[in-house]
Amino acid sequence: MRFIVLFLLFQGLQVKVLGQFSSTTTVIGYVGETITLPAKAFKSWTLARIDWSILHNFTWIATWDQEGVNTERRPEYRGRLSLNTTTGDLTMRDLRLRDAMHYNVDLLNSSNYNQVNRVYLVVKERLKKPTIQLNQYFTKSENGCVLVLNCSSPVTGVAFYWEIEPSCDHCSNNSSSDTSELIAFFSTKPDSVNLTCIVKRETDTESNNLISKIKVPMVEVKSDCGYMFACGFITAFLIGMVGILLYQFRGKIIEIFQQHVGPGNLHQTGPKVQPESVTF
Repeated sequence: MRFIVLFLLFQGLQVKVLGQFSSTTTVIGYVGETITLPAKAFKSWTLARIDWSILHNFTWIATWDQEGVNTERRPEYRGRLSLNTTTGDLTMRDLRLRDAMHYNVDLLNSSNYNQVNRVYLVVKERLKKPTIQLNQYFTKSENGCVLVLNCSSPVTGVAFYWEIEPSCDHCSNNSSSDTSELIAFFSTKPDSVNLTCIVKRETDTESNNLISKIKVPMVEVKSDCGYMFACGFITAFLIGMVGILLYQFRGKIIEIFQQHVGPGNLHQTGPKVQPESVTF
C-alpha cells in the first residue's frame, strides 16, 4: 500500500516534457548594441521556472524560480543581462563578437509542463563610413588625365563599388577585403569631379564622398627630349656670348696680358722677371 501511494505521488509531481528543443530561432545582433533572445513560451503559460544556458553542458547564465532572478552566474555576462519573468525572454546589452553562439532556454510552467527552445545568436559589426583618398591626378595626354583613388573600410569582408561624375572613359579597380584602388581615365580635363565610394555587406550599405569643386591641380608630364633641347639651347647661347665678348675686347685683353708678363718675355724660357710696378 505504501509503495502505491508513493508511486501515485511521483506521478503527480513528474514534469511533462514536450520534447527536446521544441524550436530553434536565429537572431542577429551588432557589436555594442542590445539584443533580446526570445524564449517563445506559450502565451497561455504561467511560468514557474526559467533557465538560460550555454554550451553543451548547459552552463547556466540566467535563471529564475521562487528564490528570484540570478543573472550574475557567469563573469563574461555580468551586468549585461536582464530576464523577463513573464515571457522568459533574455535581453543582452553591449554585445561582443564572442557572444555569438547557441543559447538554450528551459521553461517550466505552473502545471509542470516543460519546454526547451534554442536561440542561435549571430553578432556582426555595423558598417562604418569608408575613407576615400585622392592619391594622384595627372595629365596623360594634351586633352586627357588619369585619376588614382584609394578607398578603405575599417570593417573587413565588404564589397566595394564606385560612382564617379562625370563618367570616366575607362575605369578599373583592384579590391581586397578592406581596401579598393580605382584608376579612372578621362579624355578631357574636368573642372570638378564627384567621387563616391560605397561599401556593402549583405543588406548593410555605407558610403563616403570626395567632391572637388574647383579644378584639381595637374602635374604635367614633360617630355625628356624637350628638356634636353632647352638645356642645350641655353648652353650654346652662353658659349656664343662669351665668344663674342672675347672677340670684341681682344685688344684690351692682349694689352693687359703684356703689362703683366712684358712684351719681350712672351716666348722666354726659364725664370720669369716680375715688373717693378703694374698700372691699370
